[in-house]
Amino acid sequence: MAKYELLEKAFIDNRIYEPGEVAEVSDKVVPGPFMKPVDSAAQKKAKEVGLVLGPMPDPVDQLTGGKLEAIGASPQDVKSGMAANAQNVR
Repeated sequence: MAKYELLEKAFIDNRIYEPGEVAEVSDKVVPGPFMKPVDSAAQKKAKEVGLVLGPMPDPVDQLTGGKLEAIGASPQDVKSGMAANAQNVR
């Protein structure tokens, strides 16, 4: 069994754990970024899976390089589409 200190509220094995509590789980459990290894079994598993503690990166930022303006609708030209027709009608 591996022991992890929880960095945030978590639901594990049908129980809610509060931040700071230590959860003891099977050695087969893959720890999440909110589970800080406490004992040698947990440290071994964390190293095996490449555990990184902390908040997960935002996939949108990863795809856009942090520039959300890179995707979406193109700038609108007031002289095209319905706006152009509305200006020409008298």
